[in-house]
Amino acid sequence: MTIHQFVPVLLPHDAVGNCARELQHRLHFTDSNSRIYVEDRKRSDPMHATPVEEMNLGPQDVLIYHYANFSALAPSMLAQGRTLLYYHNITPERYFTAWDPDTAIAQRRARQQLARLVHQAMGCLSVSAFNAEELVSYGANDVATVGLFAHYDDLKNGETTGRLTRLQRSWEHRGSPTDWLFVGRLVPNKAQEDLLASFALYRELTGEDSSLTLVGRPFHPDYLLGLRQRAIDLRIGHRVHFLTGGLRARYLGDQYRVARIFVSASLHEGFGAPLLEAMSLGLPVVAVGSSAIPETVGDAGFIVPPHDPLATATAAKLASQEPLRSQLLDLGAERIKLFDNNAVWGRMVEAIRRLTDTEVV
Repeated sequence: MTIHQFVPVLLPHDAVGNCARELQHRLHFTDSNSRIYVEDRKRSDPMHATPVEEMNLGPQDVLIYHYANFSALAPSMLAQGRTLLYYHNITPERYFTAWDPDTAIAQRRARQQLARLVHQAMGCLSVSAFNAEELVSYGANDVATVGLFAHYDDLKNGETTGRLTRLQRSWEHRGSPTDWLFVGRLVPNKAQEDLLASFALYRELTGEDSSLTLVGRPFHPDYLLGLRQRAIDLRIGHRVHFLTGGLRARYLGDQYRVARIFVSASLHEGFGAPLLEAMSLGLPVVAVGSSAIPETVGDAGFIVPPHDPLATATAAKLASQEPLRSQLLDLGAERIKLFDNNAVWGRMVEAIRRLTDTEVV
């Protein structure tokens, strides 16, 4: 018996891809034959991906299907017999309709497919209780919430770069203000326009010469242009930095290290890994209380209402002041332990045993 994985495309610097690679790393300790099969070989990580054409499962093998988007191969993958559907997230189509109708249609197709696949799978895994509830609403009978494999330690323990020194000098030159950071795709459901409004109000209320850095790839060029124009209209364009090209771990780690607070206005998250990345690197967190975010943050950060710049700006000010800042950092360090890879692995092993009657030794 071997446990394999399938993901349509295994991308670098991607939450689903990172999760699949970490799971394979741990599965290799029990069986070196474990593989990650992919549909799109050209765009996939060549170090870890095996073309789906080479898939040859034995009758007792288990296949874990990472589901985050539509795939024409999904029905055939679920027909393998002993397949677990590992649900990451599908953003609702309403967030994309005004910007890109094709993306909106793709999201609708993915949700329609998910509603069918839950009935074919031997069982379902989920990264969050929020997403588990969605699977149940589609008729899934047995769902295990296991969490998400990620690389918080890689960011925390990684080497710094020369960029960190330059960023620190800029921060000191501006009077050591509370600089904001957001990490995640630039996409409408993450409501970066609300984040910009909150940041502008924060600068106005505090008088600090703070900066806001947004790290993430834009889902559409027009959306990025809209955000840049919004920053200009709010008169904060000179202090808003968009890093859209993708950052290696050590450069991303430096962005966390130089910031003073992590702020998210996102309206829909299936999990929210950057919230935990921020905690692991010593940043207090302020986030909108939507979807899976309260579940991920717990009591280790400020949860604020959506579309409320004053509440967000106020929470950011409170979270950046002592002694509350230190208290939040202590709570964040404890929170991380619930979601570190060893904890996720323990839940994954138990879920595989329960759902497939297979022991992972």
